[in-house]
Amino acid sequence: MSSKPVDAADVHNLLGNQRRALVVGYLALFDQGESVAVRHVARVVRAVETGKAPSSVSTSDYESAYNGLIQSHLPRLAAGELIEYDENRKEITVTPQLHQHAFLLAVAQLVTTIG
Repeated sequence: MSSKPVDAADVHNLLGNQRRALVVGYLALFDQGESVAVRHVARVVRAVETGKAPSSVSTSDYESAYNGLIQSHLPRLAAGELIEYDENRKEITVTPQLHQHAFLLAVAQLVTTIG
């Protein structure tokens, strides 16, 4: 992993998408190096998007979120070094960069709310 400074354009490209921002916000609750199953993240993200409890998310809603994560969002977050994504095990591991970006996301949301 690199220790390069965070670029504002990179942050916007990674976190400008609502679903990726939700993933980063949720994964920030976990410790660096901790792993989370994609199926769990997909259910939580879709629950937030639909305003339902994770246990109430329908199969089609869950599958839509799951497919979007594995096909697009997780590979992009992995390329940005925010996560390590094991495609075979369908598992996400939290990196130090994720917490840094989650902090920047929280600040940006605060500024937008106040501004």
